[in-house]
Amino acid sequence: MASCSTFNLSPSSKPTKPTKPLPHYFLKPLIHEPETETRTRIQTPYPKLIITGPSKLSGHVPISGSKNSALPILAATLCCSGTSKIHNVPNLFDTRTMASVLASLGAKVEVFNNEMLVNTDGVDSVEPNSDEICKIRGGFFVIGPLVARFREAVVALPGGCNIGTRPVDLYIRGLQALGAVVELRDGKVQAYAANGRGLVGGSFQLDYASVGATETLMMAACMADGTTVLSNVAREPEVVDLARFLNDSGACVEGAGSNQLVIKGKPLLHGSECVIAADRIEAGTFMLAAAITRSCISISPVIPSQMSCLIQKLSAAGCKIRQYSHDTLEVCENS
Repeated sequence: MASCSTFNLSPSSKPTKPTKPLPHYFLKPLIHEPETETRTRIQTPYPKLIITGPSKLSGHVPISGSKNSALPILAATLCCSGTSKIHNVPNLFDTRTMASVLASLGAKVEVFNNEMLVNTDGVDSVEPNSDEICKIRGGFFVIGPLVARFREAVVALPGGCNIGTRPVDLYIRGLQALGAVVELRDGKVQAYAANGRGLVGGSFQLDYASVGATETLMMAACMADGTTVLSNVAREPEVVDLARFLNDSGACVEGAGSNQLVIKGKPLLHGSECVIAADRIEAGTFMLAAAITRSCISISPVIPSQMSCLIQKLSAAGCKIRQYSHDTLEVCENS
């Protein structure tokens, strides 16, 4: 029998009042903070991997759903009334935290193995739990859907990023171009529709092709009054996946996969069903693992067209790569 976890937040007294932290339903972390051994010496070892080689790899590796597709699509369920059913959600800290973020807003989130059901009809707050938002970079995605559907959002600055400073100025200026008033107060971004009715269509050119800003502004624009043109946007497959989910939910997003999006706003979106695509980064990682260990493995499901550049480079380096079916690759040493 499939395991099931349910979030159902009790109504808060004020729509913008921060909710209490929810009990986590994810597994305890594998690495714990070390205890103090003496009063003068505290051990703080870094997490480490110990690898003994050389070793050969073999067998078949199943590829998980893409985290980078799952996070914005889960956030996009806030644009939709009713229930959205998301398949092939990878069981990761980030996706579990995003589920907790949605629950802190009043959404009902049910988890069945790698499937999530999200019903947003009970959303009664526009301020997600700050502790949850600060854990992952992707938690900030919810600012777009919240302002678009509920005309207001109060979202803590994102966390969870260990690769340097990644500002959110593009998000802010993009929302302002859609008629939002955006202010930074006490470490939180507060945004609301200037006209009191909702966002309006507009034009905005990104300074650089930020994936997160592209996805956030796409979600915001899909419920704005009028047509929005976003230029110099990201073209990654994850952007295309989000656009497909929004269109299946009743939105009108054109140009996904190119450097310009044209979005015709709709007053109401509905829940829909989607399957998270295979994670191209995970697939590429295992392909490289096979190459550097001179091993032979197969992987699936994959989307070979998304791996074409890596396939060319590995082939040029001496690997033999066969495509056994539309979604199965075998990587072997070319001996």
